[in-house]
Amino acid sequence: MVSSSEFEPGQGTSLYVHVPFCVVKCGYCDFNSYVVEDRSVHDVFLDALAAELRQQWRFGTPVSVFIGGGTPSLLDPVRFERLFAILGEHVPLRECREVSMEANPESLTRDKAAIAAAHGVGRISMGVQSFHPHHLHFLDRAHSAERAEAAFAEVRAAGCRNVSIDLMFGIPTETELEWQQDLERALRLQPDHLSCYNLTFEPGTRLTHDQREGRVAANDEEIDRAMFLWTRERLAAAGFEAYEISNFAGAGGPCRHNDHYWLQGDYVGVGPGASSHRAGVRATNLKPVETWARAALAGLPCSGSAETLRPLQRASEGVWLGIRRRDGVDLAAIEQRIGVSVLTSFAPIIERQTRAGWVEFDGSRLRLTSTGLLLADRIGGDYLGAGLGE
Repeated sequence: MVSSSEFEPGQGTSLYVHVPFCVVKCGYCDFNSYVVEDRSVHDVFLDALAAELRQQWRFGTPVSVFIGGGTPSLLDPVRFERLFAILGEHVPLRECREVSMEANPESLTRDKAAIAAAHGVGRISMGVQSFHPHHLHFLDRAHSAERAEAAFAEVRAAGCRNVSIDLMFGIPTETELEWQQDLERALRLQPDHLSCYNLTFEPGTRLTHDQREGRVAANDEEIDRAMFLWTRERLAAAGFEAYEISNFAGAGGPCRHNDHYWLQGDYVGVGPGASSHRAGVRATNLKPVETWARAALAGLPCSGSAETLRPLQRASEGVWLGIRRRDGVDLAAIEQRIGVSVLTSFAPIIERQTRAGWVEFDGSRLRLTSTGLLLADRIGGDYLGAGLGE
């Protein structure tokens, strides 16, 4: 493995591998994922993945690899082994600077963690979300708190030294005390990284439908705000660095793959619904597994849509993504990379947000203030809207 200290976020090309299968479709999830009873579909997926990689990956050693979903750990041990064998035919995983894999507690075992580690996975991101049974039930999670702790121990026993835990706060009816208990329980496991997300009501999800029908109400904004601020304070005291609004680096350091996205690095996505980006051209694969697989196996392009981003649109997305980082976003670097006058185009927005006390700007780098952290979506959205209105 290459040391993470040698990593230059935003440089080179990353690889994302989408494994779209889940044991249950969570009501809040808007990712391209499916529950399938016929496991032979997993074989079709693996055959098609091998075909798409032959077509799409021509970039040598990726700067990072992220195997996500869905739930990659859902595959049974034989198919799980085959997944890595296929990847290894096209990508030298052990030469990559970072290889991450998502997993869920109900399907992650010591044997699977050992298989992943043997093939070069150095970082596992475990979707725990909560340790409270009633919140796990509300979120449609298939594991218990006890299973989450057992899975974490099994991953450690398999030799994985960089384990991240995903948690979610702002669950409807959740109290500040319940969230504090969740985070403290996670900290007792001694994870190497934490992602703490505020639950959002995404369009097209069952959760949003239930909200419209009056069956679910979002948490009070002030309670969510208190949870957010306490999280940053508590994790700072525990030695975690808030390198992005929702992400906290401990002993394992930051997720370099995600930082690559936030800095608009190039990436290739394979698998149904996966997205790719290269030099301002963004493409998204066909989403249904069968449709995507037919295209891949026939040697046809797997993309279902593609767009060439206009220069100002690229710049606005760069600010929208980058401003969430602790270090902020270097507007001069975006201007140099894309060739558009970012400073001139966004000067009125920067001036207005600076006067409001939301951002600070040193002439090149734009950062959120402590007040701005609470308004990050709105602040980033101002730039995104300006780019789309070009």
